[in-house]
Amino acid sequence: MSKKAFGFLLTLLITVSIILSSCLCALGESLPEEETEEIVLTEPDASQDPVYGSSPSEPLTTEPPATVSKAKFPVLSVSAISNYFGRIDAEYNEFTREVTVVYMMKSNRRLLSVDWTLRYDAELLTLDPKKNTLAAICPIMKNDAVMSVDSKKGVIRYNSTDMNMFDYTSSEAAFVQLVFDVPEFTPEDSEITKVDLSVNDLVVSEPDPQTGYSMTGRETVLVANEKVLKNSRTKKVQVSKYTTITPSTFSEAAVKPASGDEATTTTISPPTTQQPTEITQGTTAAPKPREPEKKEDEPLLYTGTWYIALLILVILLVCSTILFVMRKRDIYND
Repeated sequence: MSKKAFGFLLTLLITVSIILSSCLCALGESLPEEETEEIVLTEPDASQDPVYGSSPSEPLTTEPPATVSKAKFPVLSVSAISNYFGRIDAEYNEFTREVTVVYMMKSNRRLLSVDWTLRYDAELLTLDPKKNTLAAICPIMKNDAVMSVDSKKGVIRYNSTDMNMFDYTSSEAAFVQLVFDVPEFTPEDSEITKVDLSVNDLVVSEPDPQTGYSMTGRETVLVANEKVLKNSRTKKVQVSKYTTITPSTFSEAAVKPASGDEATTTTISPPTTQQPTEITQGTTAAPKPREPEKKEDEPLLYTGTWYIALLILVILLVCSTILFVMRKRDIYND
């Protein structure tokens, strides 16, 4: 091969390398960005069906109408009393259907024996046996007791004794809890009743470290024949007790006349149901070509990946070196 032909070939290689680098730069700028689908959170259209979204229909959830009390005074007043526990009172409107009374207790001694009688007005309050099982009335004693219920007279008798004793020392627990059903009342009704718990006998003791049974001589009688005892032995027993009841649903302040006007009614609005948030998948439009923006840290020339740039650089260096050597020999030969 002649020198001219070889030089032409090297010149052609250099030209092709330069053109290839320009093509790689243009290719890097024209590559499309990755298409992504975005999830758009939109509120459901009120005119569309909430389930199928095709035709108008009833909404998925509707807000129930507000319950308005027309009672100007309590239609039912309940007082929970006891000879051993505290007293609590509550007043209810005509929409109250259930009243729960709980006598809570905690003691540093365990209960060995208990006997109590509870009386209520059977005409105003009723006991559902499904809601008031033996285990539900006293969760600590559960079924380890004897109970009789006279639903006509409104009398409950309860007795339990266990040498293993009942543990009220860890935390406050229900000594007696009852769920009463309330009949329907009109706003003009006004009934007053009470739930009376009489603790007839109550004995506490300490467990034997080996057997766990009650130790002989460590028994302490707190209540005997409905009388709460106070002596040197009962002072050593620390007992905390109180009574709870379903909160009042009647508000006296809501029916007081304002500025000489007529008494206002109590409005009890049920919690509104929030419409569910619909998740729809947005359509992805075709990507628009973006004009390349010049950033401060961008290079003047894109060469693609590093190994292609290195290959082009090596070809250019080799071709330039060969041309330089050939040209130098021609000068010396001349």
